[in-house]
Amino acid sequence: MIIRWEHTFVIFDVNKGPKVMKESLNTYGEDGWELSAIINVGGEKLCAFLKRCEETERPDKSKEEHQELMSIWSDKNGE
Repeated sequence: MIIRWEHTFVIFDVNKGPKVMKESLNTYGEDGWELSAIINVGGEKLCAFLKRCEETERPDKSKEEHQELMSIWSDKNGE
């Protein structure tokens, strides 16, 4: 299994209230994003850092190696 982390950020204006932030964070959450930190930027802005994990299967090299060996050692002409 290969694990890869993605990161992004969203800037919020605190004057627009928490409803906008909650709706935006919930939308990101539906796509697998997780809030990891929030910092204040310039007094009236908040920067939310988000992360998500992507897991992929590692290719099975034993199958690939087997196919390669079979192509090298098999009789392709039927002789």
